[in-house]
Amino acid sequence: MELDTQLNASDRSARETISKNFQTIQSEDANDDGAFTKYQEETNDHLNKLDTEKATHDDVEELRSEMYQIRDNWNDRASHIALGTDVETTKAVVEQILQEKGLI
Repeated sequence: MELDTQLNASDRSARETISKNFQTIQSEDANDDGAFTKYQEETNDHLNKLDTEKATHDDVEELRSEMYQIRDNWNDRASHIALGTDVETTKAVVEQILQEKGLI
């Protein structure tokens, strides 16, 4: 923004120059307001999108519980396999051995 700064109080055109300067300032201010409003709208849209996509505490807690349950199930299964008490795994191993021996 460029303003006329050469003002002389005795100059007859001083009022006109001051008026033009104020018009220039008002125009620049309106442009700034428009840009700021657009920026605010874009920021609000982005924040609203983030709000709709964020996970809530309940969502995270539910997933954490599910993860712990899966972990516990795998630990139980691994313990049964290691102890030889997992029926499915034991059955599969016995069948594989019997097939290798040609008995089934």
